[in-house]
Amino acid sequence: VSVRSDSELMVKQMLGEYKIRQEGLQALFVEARRLFLRFRHWSITHVPREQNRRADELANLSIDRKTR
Repeated sequence: VSVRSDSELMVKQMLGEYKIRQEGLQALFVEARRLFLRFRHWSITHVPREQNRRADELANLSIDRKTR
């Protein structure tokens, strides 16, 4: 599994470089890590937002369609 995100904070949290400070996110972090670790190979990479514009546009389009 390969994950790319424009959230550097989330990437560093998932890699254990930063702590999760918001209590509400702790349970989500634990669940995400548990799911990641079920895969033999996985990676998570930060992609700067300016390099991720098209993916962001597609995600927003999908969200807009679901909320209509």
